[in-house]
Amino acid sequence: MEFIFQAIKACKEVKTLLESSEKSLKKRLEIGAGGDVSRVADIEAEKIFIKHLGRFGKIISEESGVIGFGEDEIVLDPLDGSDNYISDLPYYGCSIAYKKKSQVVASVVANFANGDIFIKSDNKIEKAKLDNPVFSEIIRDDYATIGIYERAYASKRYIYEINKLGLKYRSPGALALSLAYAHYFRFVLFEGRVRSYDIEAGLHMCSDLNIYRSSDFLIVSRDKLLFEQLKEVTK
Repeated sequence: MEFIFQAIKACKEVKTLLESSEKSLKKRLEIGAGGDVSRVADIEAEKIFIKHLGRFGKIISEESGVIGFGEDEIVLDPLDGSDNYISDLPYYGCSIAYKKKSQVVASVVANFANGDIFIKSDNKIEKAKLDNPVFSEIIRDDYATIGIYERAYASKRYIYEINKLGLKYRSPGALALSLAYAHYFRFVLFEGRVRSYDIEAGLHMCSDLNIYRSSDFLIVSRDKLLFEQLKEVTK
């Protein structure tokens, strides 16, 4: 698929940019369309994605909002986990969802810190390395002992009830990446306002898992029993 081919090219270019150690990339700018403070790295990454993907349709980006025209849409977070990048925490990447007639038909999520890239089209999720994009189908890990609870530090309602379940979890700070890795974890949780930039690509990759979404909570789990336990917490 040409869209995915161009998205991979863009991801490689962004990864090279972020590895340049150019200090100005971490400079603060103004608040972007998604409500977070943009950095030079966010904007420069966005420019690269526009260059490669702009011809496929209208881009809806966390940084600049609506870019270009077209019936089809690309929902883009050019640098997911930018605070991690700024702080040299190796868990940051991008999220790209390609939509036709309001339905996601292809998705790409890359981890710029370790080079992992996930793609999905034709109902098949695959993974490779950006420097060697030979893709193989994801095989879920039934031995995993931990889950992901994004924004656990900001929990206002659910964290105490979730802790009562005795679950082990981490909170790495990049929701799109965490959703892409969801087949390897026991669960992925997110509490707070869910934005399309954060979840369009990731949820497309999780369509074979159990998914629950409310106005302030998101649950993804491969384990049906655990999924129902987590849903009960939100009632």
